[in-house]
Amino acid sequence: MKYLAYATGTVFLVLGVLILFTNVFRMDQLPYQFKLMMGVVLSLYGIFRLLATFFKKPPRDEKE
Repeated sequence: MKYLAYATGTVFLVLGVLILFTNVFRMDQLPYQFKLMMGVVLSLYGIFRLLATFFKKPPRDEKE
């Protein structure tokens, strides 16, 4: 499950960077501000997911 969380964070981060700095998705008809907003939001969410996964504490054993 941990690897899935890392993969999800990486995918969001890469999508955000691709939207910001390339024209891979052919979003020419959309305003520049929308592309900027989507790229920043996806990049920040990807960073958040990666950091949240990295710093997540392991579950406590409830038998004690």
